[in-house]
Amino acid sequence: MKLRFAVYMTALLVCCVALQGWCEEAQEKFTMEEVVVEGKQERGIFEAKTTQSDTESTVNREGIKLYGGAGQISPFKAVEILPSVNYQSADGYGLTNNQSIRVRGQSRVGSTIEGVSLLNYGLTPGVSDQWLFDMENLSSVSLYRGAVGPEKSFAPYNTGGTVDRILLRPADKAGFTVSEAHGSYNFNKLFTRLDSGLLPSGTKLFFSFSKTGADNWKGSGDFKSDIFSFGISQKVSSNVKVELFGTYGNPESNAYRSLAYAQSRDLSAYNRYSYSDNANSSDYHDYNKSSFINSAFFSNIEIKTPGDGRVTLKPYYARERGRTLTGITVSGRPGVREWVIRHDMFGLVAQYDTKLLGADFTLGYWYCNQEPPGPPTAQKLFVINNNSLRYTGRWAILSDPTENHEWHSPYISLGKQFGSLHVKGGLRYVYEKAPSIDLYNSTNVPDVSLEDTFGYTTVDPSGSVRGEIIRKALPNFGVNYAVTKQLNTYFNYGKNIGRPAFDTWYTYANNRAAFTSRGLTAQYLWRKIKPEISDHFDLGARYNTDLWSVGGVVFYVVSNDKSVSVADPNLGGIRYSQNVGEAMSYGAELEISRSIGKNFNVFAVGSYNKYEFTKDIRVAANSVTKAKGNQVPDVPVYEARVGATYRFHDFAFTSALRYTGKRYGDVENNERVSAYTVVDADIRYTKENVWSFKSITAGLAFYNLFNTRYISVINVSDDTRQGGASYYTGAPLTVVGRLEFKF
Repeated sequence: MKLRFAVYMTALLVCCVALQGWCEEAQEKFTMEEVVVEGKQERGIFEAKTTQSDTESTVNREGIKLYGGAGQISPFKAVEILPSVNYQSADGYGLTNNQSIRVRGQSRVGSTIEGVSLLNYGLTPGVSDQWLFDMENLSSVSLYRGAVGPEKSFAPYNTGGTVDRILLRPADKAGFTVSEAHGSYNFNKLFTRLDSGLLPSGTKLFFSFSKTGADNWKGSGDFKSDIFSFGISQKVSSNVKVELFGTYGNPESNAYRSLAYAQSRDLSAYNRYSYSDNANSSDYHDYNKSSFINSAFFSNIEIKTPGDGRVTLKPYYARERGRTLTGITVSGRPGVREWVIRHDMFGLVAQYDTKLLGADFTLGYWYCNQEPPGPPTAQKLFVINNNSLRYTGRWAILSDPTENHEWHSPYISLGKQFGSLHVKGGLRYVYEKAPSIDLYNSTNVPDVSLEDTFGYTTVDPSGSVRGEIIRKALPNFGVNYAVTKQLNTYFNYGKNIGRPAFDTWYTYANNRAAFTSRGLTAQYLWRKIKPEISDHFDLGARYNTDLWSVGGVVFYVVSNDKSVSVADPNLGGIRYSQNVGEAMSYGAELEISRSIGKNFNVFAVGSYNKYEFTKDIRVAANSVTKAKGNQVPDVPVYEARVGATYRFHDFAFTSALRYTGKRYGDVENNERVSAYTVVDADIRYTKENVWSFKSITAGLAFYNLFNTRYISVINVSDDTRQGGASYYTGAPLTVVGRLEFKF
């Protein structure tokens, strides 16, 4: 695989070198003009949308600073202020792996950087792409709700839409930024960035480094990570520009301990319920932690072709190495499961844009190759003995991927203006090949590295699977009508794709006897997987003036083949996830931003979302879960965000209120979680051109200002039954001071 990727990258470089000669020869005939994105204006912390025919919102750099959280790490935190976004984290900084996001109730939210999915958030069991780039290195974060255009989301799964980050490019002028933040629970973050400015060679570059740490606010345990990032922009000629970005991170994190539902009802007693300091217990904090080393590289190559055309190439590579420890019971004794996680992935986006008969024409192709897991491939078992871990001689699951997970996805879109009406249509075709995996006998295996383990055991042919093929067409259509210069209305329809129930393969490893007694193999499960497909309908309007930005939309979503846990009569009633669920949602969203004079800006967003199964779930021949008409777990019907920033001379005062309505922890709606309201505040002082500094900024932020006790993360699937959910308490009052110098 690595050889293939090397050949792949070499071919691209050869093409670039060959093109450079053509570009230099042709540059007298035409020059590359600056690309201007239509339909975008700045409105406070939001980038106002005008002519787009889909439901998208963008938080600009100022909004990221104010609402991206003290850790400035999770992009999901930055979009939390947008309608229909239910982002939750077990700590106040967004540093933990115990976090979740739902958009319009959907949990499969695509996560991309510059349109490219790195480490595939929602598919990998690791820290995914959350720890690749500091948000100090971002210029904006966009959220696409509803149907996502075929050229806007190169993520494997996006039934809940897509969160996309745009990196802050190397600056034209040389500069250096250093900031340091300290806060509650020993939080600290040092961030530095050096910009070279435009060099005589036409090169611009930046390097950045950050060091972040914090204690677990509940008890023992902590978080720490270093991140190194760089970006290079090179103008090869007037017709060719090449950009290269890279990053490295090494996050380590102790997990927060969850609550059962009964405990979640008594936060006065269990608000700080945490893992213990007893190393002879599976609840020991260092037996519940994760550590990873992640890196990623991607390039953006733009080539202007004769006429109005432009070719864009985005090759990328990402790597994840790490493990997650979880305290469990092993053979009736306190023990630990070690989940070994090793990913390599690479891919390419190739796109051609041009004018065709007066229309904007886009033709492209996305390819991605990712090494499993998921599904889980290697989980080692230990028992606790005299304050330490002793290997049991077996693995919960031991397997070796023989063929990686692959996606091939050609796409096309065409948009044309007819007077005040803009019409756009597109189609994305997805060819997905599930991985092929050899399952190994997992007992009586010596304590050696994962790579060496396979030499001491044998393959289980019945448990091994060969990749199944999934083919889906995802159409997208939208219209935008300009009623006036300030008012636009739009309609959008499209299909998004969700994750198949890959974890069904894990069912074989836990129930081998049931399979072998019936003459069935794991391939029986593998043939049944299929993706969830959601049909999205959005009808909206946008109103923009110099002072106002208002957007509203009503939406309707039909979800087919959702993953739900049901019994299989062919396996004696064993339950496992199958793509057989049906659901629907409908609701409305409102997004308002208002400038009052030059120094005062306010915003308010709100959403209503009814998300329910359309039929009951038959979990066995004589057992039905009453799901029809009930709200899907962890989905609030009502959400609202209100915020304001007032500037007085060099000071900026910001406050924000976040309201999340009641939720449920089970599909039968028996485990009710109360609504809550949290208030944040931020005070900043910025002085320009002080001594030798371009600017100095000092700030003090208060998160959960009134120390509200509430449930944040609810760890559930959409069909979780009563007693199956895990609950995490929200962080208490958190205070952070920050100082930044720009040279």
